[in-house]
Amino acid sequence: MSSLLQPKLKPQSVPTDSPSLSASNSVKSSLVEDAMSQDQAVTVKPASPFINPPPCLGQEAPKESKFCPLAAVTKWPYRFFQHLDSETISQAFFAAGKFRMRGWTLYYIHTLLSNASKPLILIPATEVQALFDDIKKELRLLVYFPKEEKEPGFLLSFEEEGFPLPRYLGRLDLDHSLDEMEAKIPAYTDRDNGEHKLDDRSFAAFKKKMEAAIEATKQKSKTQRDKKKKERIGTKQGWCEQLKRAQCYLGMRPRTIPDMPNPMEDPNISPRELERAMKRYQLSKGVDLPEIIVTEPSPFTFQDDVVFVCVDVEAYEKDSRPITEIGVSTLDTNDLIGLSPGEGGKIWMKKIRSRHFRIKETAHLHNSEYVTGCADRFEPEFGVSEWISFKEAPQVIASCFRPPYSRPVDRTNGKGNVETKDNVSNGRDTTKRQLILVGHDIKMDIDYLRKLGYDVANLSNLIEALDTADLYRAWKHEQNPSKLGTILMEMEMIGWNLHNAGNDAAYTLQALIGIVIGSRQSSLTTMQSQIAQRNAALEREARDRAKEEADEWAAADIEGGDGGPPNPLPRLGWPTPDQPVKETSNKPRPNKPANSKDRRAEKMATELHAQGQKSKKIEAKQLQHPELEIKSEPWIADEEEVGSFAQSITEKLAFLEEGGAAEGGGVKLPVVKGAAAAKW
Repeated sequence: MSSLLQPKLKPQSVPTDSPSLSASNSVKSSLVEDAMSQDQAVTVKPASPFINPPPCLGQEAPKESKFCPLAAVTKWPYRFFQHLDSETISQAFFAAGKFRMRGWTLYYIHTLLSNASKPLILIPATEVQALFDDIKKELRLLVYFPKEEKEPGFLLSFEEEGFPLPRYLGRLDLDHSLDEMEAKIPAYTDRDNGEHKLDDRSFAAFKKKMEAAIEATKQKSKTQRDKKKKERIGTKQGWCEQLKRAQCYLGMRPRTIPDMPNPMEDPNISPRELERAMKRYQLSKGVDLPEIIVTEPSPFTFQDDVVFVCVDVEAYEKDSRPITEIGVSTLDTNDLIGLSPGEGGKIWMKKIRSRHFRIKETAHLHNSEYVTGCADRFEPEFGVSEWISFKEAPQVIASCFRPPYSRPVDRTNGKGNVETKDNVSNGRDTTKRQLILVGHDIKMDIDYLRKLGYDVANLSNLIEALDTADLYRAWKHEQNPSKLGTILMEMEMIGWNLHNAGNDAAYTLQALIGIVIGSRQSSLTTMQSQIAQRNAALEREARDRAKEEADEWAAADIEGGDGGPPNPLPRLGWPTPDQPVKETSNKPRPNKPANSKDRRAEKMATELHAQGQKSKKIEAKQLQHPELEIKSEPWIADEEEVGSFAQSITEKLAFLEEGGAAEGGGVKLPVVKGAAAAKW
């Protein structure tokens, strides 16, 4: 919530244990602290009253008056309060006509802005202060005017020299709409400034104030939009920086040297040496990089000699708690030294080592409804599935983050299913290496590992985690994440049996290699190409839309003619001539009443018919049992008379609605039998 200023009034003592305060304690506390921290509180003093007679349309307000834009006040609870409190305030004071029911004195002022189509409607700040006081009293919420530095257009004064003053418009209430009020505003003339003359300086200040006032009437302020934009830029910048670090890890980009001096600042350097020094300087800053040749080894060293460890975890689709599969793939950059990546990194991808673990306790759970599970189809080129228990899972996963980093070992030696540091490192390099965790939407996989009892964040040699979904967005400049299969297709690869944890882990590491090499091969070219393609697509779309619209008008506006016969207004409820009734069956359709009068008449006739049928049954029983005294009810003879009666009622209703008197315009009654006819 935005911080708000405290007005000059005595704070009310509010009991902290009141049940009405429990839903918004955090909101109130922040308001109070923020308000009390101000050196000076905003004071809204009543303006000097108008002398008799009451103000007339166009009369200037007193110079010391303060105002608030009407539209800003109507949006105030939704912009400055959290959802629960905003709904409470809205229901009590704004919704269902309650805002207009209070009655508001309206003023208007011409903004003198070229992009403003109509004057700005204002209400006195004293009336807004009265609204705030009522909210405090009834809802026990501490509410204040927004800070001027946050919302400079919410509370306006016009005391500056040369500023025009707001002019009286009228009263807004339930009997007078805002549209009616705005229709009374006269057109602007130079005389509207009265004695106030705007020079260049005062006009600039007045324009700035009006722009701030209009900004305050919008649902989201410029400050909020700028904040959101800054957050979006920060997020995208994080993706791009992540991609550059991935390029450094794989030797496709050099690390920058921040302290390297700029050779342009050296006055003693020769022109020939300056050219070579500038290339080294630009290279140290990560700009003007050499072109990547995929048939040659990496042009730069592999930063930190890292080992990439990719993890993918699959859970049961109907309950995310049972873990069914774990896939782990590794790529050691030491295996890539002196090795060319090949087209798209295909040669480097062969150095990926993968393992696939299936949980014994959840082997009976298969995904098929929301995703197509394939736990039994681990690709042979990656390895063979291994069975482990829940108890073994943490230790087995931990072994993949230690040497030899997912190299498959013989698990059928009869000495147990779990690898330990001792039985997998004999005869191999056990040097502790720097690790990079890799995944596609990696946060979910980290949470799954924690459910299994292994927290990868506790590793002291883990540098960071890379997410291929974010890396791809940075490469392609796309806002929304892409699925792993989509990324593989972009790199002209096929992901077989996805949603198998072992396959997904291997393909994710392959995607990492492809993204890093692809982004370095065509970083600038790709960006320029994408911009050109998007601009061309927009131009084509605009041309096609303009041509289609022109063709439609050409077909519609035929030369000559007189417009043809007039079009009568169609009766409500019946189709127009160009909208024939659509028959859905061959059965005869009953005639529907054309309007509400017909419907009421038909309903009355139907009720009378039902009563008539009941009367027939009563008379039949009375003939059989004359000793019983059965009260007779009116009834209508047949359905033809029902229609006749409905028509007569319709005519009577039409007569009355057209202003006819009730006397002499009687309705012809239906045919009834028995003494009950007098009742009708």
